[in-house]
Amino acid sequence: MNYLRKLFQILGKWKVHYIFSGLLLIISIFIRMLQPKILQITVDKVIVYFQSGGKINTVPEDSVTKFLYSVIPEMKVDNLSLILISLGGIFLIISLLRGIFAFSGSAISASSTEKAIKKLRDKLFAHIQALPIAYHSKTPTGELIQRCTGDVEALRKFAATQVVDVIRMCALFTGAFLMMASINLTYSLIAILFIPLIFISSILFFKKERIIWAEHEKKQDQLSITVQENLSGIRVVKAFAKENFEIEKFTKQNEEKRQWALKLLKLHRVFFPTTDFFIHFQIAVSVFAGGYFVLHNQLTVGEYTAFYSYSMLVAWPMRRLGQLVSDLGMTTIAIDRIFSILDSKQENYKGEDFKDNKLKGEIEFKDVAFNYEENEKQRVLNRISFKIKAGEKIALLGPTGAGKTTIISLLMRFFDPDSGEILIDGKDIKSYSKEYLRSRFGVVLQKPFLFSTTIKNNIAYADPDSHIEQVIKAAKAANIHDIITEVFPDSYETIVGEKGVTLSGGQKQRVTIARTLMKNPDILIFDDSTSSVDSETEFEIQKAMRSLMKGKTAFIIAHRITSIQDCDRIIVLDKGNIIEEGTHEELIMHNGFYKKIYDIQISIEEEIKAETIY
Repeated sequence: MNYLRKLFQILGKWKVHYIFSGLLLIISIFIRMLQPKILQITVDKVIVYFQSGGKINTVPEDSVTKFLYSVIPEMKVDNLSLILISLGGIFLIISLLRGIFAFSGSAISASSTEKAIKKLRDKLFAHIQALPIAYHSKTPTGELIQRCTGDVEALRKFAATQVVDVIRMCALFTGAFLMMASINLTYSLIAILFIPLIFISSILFFKKERIIWAEHEKKQDQLSITVQENLSGIRVVKAFAKENFEIEKFTKQNEEKRQWALKLLKLHRVFFPTTDFFIHFQIAVSVFAGGYFVLHNQLTVGEYTAFYSYSMLVAWPMRRLGQLVSDLGMTTIAIDRIFSILDSKQENYKGEDFKDNKLKGEIEFKDVAFNYEENEKQRVLNRISFKIKAGEKIALLGPTGAGKTTIISLLMRFFDPDSGEILIDGKDIKSYSKEYLRSRFGVVLQKPFLFSTTIKNNIAYADPDSHIEQVIKAAKAANIHDIITEVFPDSYETIVGEKGVTLSGGQKQRVTIARTLMKNPDILIFDDSTSSVDSETEFEIQKAMRSLMKGKTAFIIAHRITSIQDCDRIIVLDKGNIIEEGTHEELIMHNGFYKKIYDIQISIEEEIKAETIY
């Protein structure tokens, strides 16, 4: 029932359409039940009557046959043609009505399925967008892609065909059994003798297949992750000449998936032939039992003929039951995997929204502690405190894992601190809505990311309706305008390719800087954003950015001291603690971590200069 509830939840408002579609199919099935009766009348009424010269006239016993008798012409020896034409006409009308109702029901269910699945895809994508960074950091992209494509497609096929088939099977079985029972109840019970056995075996098959299919889909996830990572990192693969290694890794995981697929096929190889044997054996028993009843005058030949047609109609749902159970097993797994995303808690965006009001940029950390995982022994940030005035340019320096990027993540509210407070303009950061807060920040991340569109669209990402002059102004500030116009034939309309593959690392970095500047943020964050450019380009970018950072609070995370020595203040972190704080001049006066890094970088630069001169 839980899966049925979830399925109806996915179908949404269109489940009413499915109910209406089901009613049309039921009507179609019950109209179909009249066709064997036409055959019965033809044998018992027409053939026997005219072969006996009008001496034998079978009187119908059931109400359906009596009704059909009443609509055909009176039985006379000289009107055979009229009777046959009438029966043919009735058969044609039944076929047309059956086709109209069946087509209408199928068309409604197909249309409803596409609408429901379209809504599901939209809902899934929107939900994934609203999931917190913590979820995305733990869930591989390939797995999400597989669930949003393969699992949704499995659900679509089931909703489009199997949901309708369930209605069709139930109506067909019920209608055919009632028709058989109206002819001879004992015979009708013999005709469904093996159904309990087939039903029980189908339940056992469903449970076993569901386990195997769940493992198969896990292997499919791993395979999708491998392909996605390989294609994303194809340059690294080729740079290290690891193509054969990647092929072997893919082949191994593909083989694991194949083994689970073979287990599924083995299960099918046992179940389907076994059920087919019982079904055909059931039909054979029905044929012999019917012959016995005819020989003992308990059935007419016409009733026997009609009964055989009904027994074949009963056999179809029995054969389809196995396939339905198989598809149901796969669909329940797909539903579980889809709802594992939909049931994940979305990010809370509640808070005050000041719309177009700007932030002054005064920031304060009060005893802030944070861990990404609760069971981690050492905190990423260990009760740190500092205060930044509006308009200050602050540098964060420290070794890898010191907590620099974590401070930025907390400021952006990608995560919330375990304890302590973060204040912006004197207000707790939690009082601001996340949408408003992030709209006032301009971030250039350590790893530049560009979308597969034009350079213009990438720069204008924050405001797609921006005029080209605004885009050019931001590009000039990021020292990328000349390269765009001189190097690329299509200038700002150049397609950068997936993740900006057609641009160099430095070019991508400058485009992302231009994208941030286009946003006109109140607080700027540069997370090691000049690491992919040479010293000369870095100098030009910083020179252009100085005027843009006037009056705005700015954070700069960098490893080059030359990038941060003109900052108003430098905060040095190590193992989640603030170990030094001050201006460049103040920090080099102390023999601390900053002074050691400064001396090392100066000595390296001097060695490079000496070797260059030599």
